[in-house]
Amino acid sequence: MKGRHIKIQLIKFSLYGFFKNLRFFDPFLLLYLTYNNISLTHIGILFAIREAIIYIFEVPSGVFADKFGRKTELIICFIFYIMSFIIFYLGNGFHHFIIAFSLFGLGEAFRSGTHKAMIMDFMDYHNIKDNKSKIYGATRSYSMIGSMFSSILAIVLVRILPSISTLFLVAIIPYIFDLLLILSYPNYLNTKIEHKFSFKEFFQGSIVIISTTLKNKTLRSTLFDSATYNAIFKTIKDYIQIVIYAALITSFVKMDDATESIEINLALIYAGMFLLSALASRLSHRFLKLSSRDNILNYIWLLTALISSLIIIFNNSLYITIGLFSLFHVLLNIRKPIMIEKIGDMADSSQRATILSVESQITSLVIIVMAPLFGFVYDRWNLQYVFILIVIFSLLFSLITYKKRNLSNT
Repeated sequence: MKGRHIKIQLIKFSLYGFFKNLRFFDPFLLLYLTYNNISLTHIGILFAIREAIIYIFEVPSGVFADKFGRKTELIICFIFYIMSFIIFYLGNGFHHFIIAFSLFGLGEAFRSGTHKAMIMDFMDYHNIKDNKSKIYGATRSYSMIGSMFSSILAIVLVRILPSISTLFLVAIIPYIFDLLLILSYPNYLNTKIEHKFSFKEFFQGSIVIISTTLKNKTLRSTLFDSATYNAIFKTIKDYIQIVIYAALITSFVKMDDATESIEINLALIYAGMFLLSALASRLSHRFLKLSSRDNILNYIWLLTALISSLIIIFNNSLYITIGLFSLFHVLLNIRKPIMIEKIGDMADSSQRATILSVESQITSLVIIVMAPLFGFVYDRWNLQYVFILIVIFSLLFSLITYKKRNLSNT
């Protein structure tokens, strides 16, 4: 009976990720904003606003989860998401999209770290000590399958729906399913550390946990390592859409249905990337058989530098660029389950949601700095110089990690 309960809950965890990633608008978000006469500069500002909201509310949301329950927080987060989708659908100007991105940022802040902490709590509750990266990787693979399925279904939707904006309304449906799924989670996953609440204690608790976390040198180093890699990926993900769009519009400029062809090709490219991501996430635990956890994480920094160097060399080839960028997705999804396992093992179970939120908050802070920097370099020179920066960052973090590990072993 216990084994059946564990299996059912793991399926629920997986379905949560699947439904969460049914964001049919993802491959077309930048297109949709440009269709509404939002300049690339203003798009950058919108992404910065989203990350700023995540940064501000990340840790308080983690403390909220620890005090009021993680199920409760996830329900609130999906309400924010649904509200943002409605405004994305109705909006047609910069100020409307500020509200939409802000609500989306609140949803991200309330979600990040919480579901991962619930999975870890579930494994602790049932005394599942081994293969945490395998279980998290398997559940994360369903998220990537959801993204792939979303991109494929988006090809059909853009052909039958009256406009791209309607994709935001359609995306509400799977999010309602996720709300119902979360409500079905067992109550022991709605962990509450304290029932009594005051704003003073709320923010004091956040400060204490952040301070304690950052005083732990090993944990601090791990969080910055994880956050920087995630930030680089998220920043480049936004800019690569522009590269793909520019190349495709050149290819289809003579076609009457150029816009629809671009949208379909973008969806196909994203579907392929998400399929590779799903496979990488599901198989990530197998890489731990090849070497130690720290070695694998360091090798991924080195491979990131290598791939970035190849993008610089083959920047004029769209297909090679797409292939190399797909490898970024693979590396991220090999790295993330391993890194989550490492952070989870280092953190106290009662503070995991908050510590994982600290990691996401650092990611947002790095993106707030990195996205404008990469954008300026891209506008001032070209994409090659952006990847030169990534090569430098990757080699620097690899060297720092290697030296710290050697010092700890002496």
